[in-house]
Amino acid sequence: MRLRDNEFPVVVQAYDPTGSKDAFVAEQVVYSQAEIDSFTSRYAGLLIKARELSDVETNTDSEVVTRRRTRRKSGSAIGWVLFLIVVIVALLVWGFSTGWIQHNFGIQPPV
Repeated sequence: MRLRDNEFPVVVQAYDPTGSKDAFVAEQVVYSQAEIDSFTSRYAGLLIKARELSDVETNTDSEVVTRRRTRRKSGSAIGWVLFLIVVIVALLVWGFSTGWIQHNFGIQPPV
């Protein structure tokens, strides 16, 4: 099930189609496509329906608390650490290959 960004938030419901009736199983208010994918994988094999939130559900005075959208950070700390390690290793290789490290730190090559 795919929705456009301007259609969120929506209510996703799971039903168990037994006999002539659909038995209600679960319901969740979702704010992103990733949450829909998680819900549908959790209730795989069941009938999944989506509906818009009603005015009562979206009203801030009601008991339903709406969640604020958070922006995802671009990049990660692990990426920067790996980049820094690669740069340090490259500088060490360059320093040893040109003899700069041996000259400045007084390291004598083995005889």
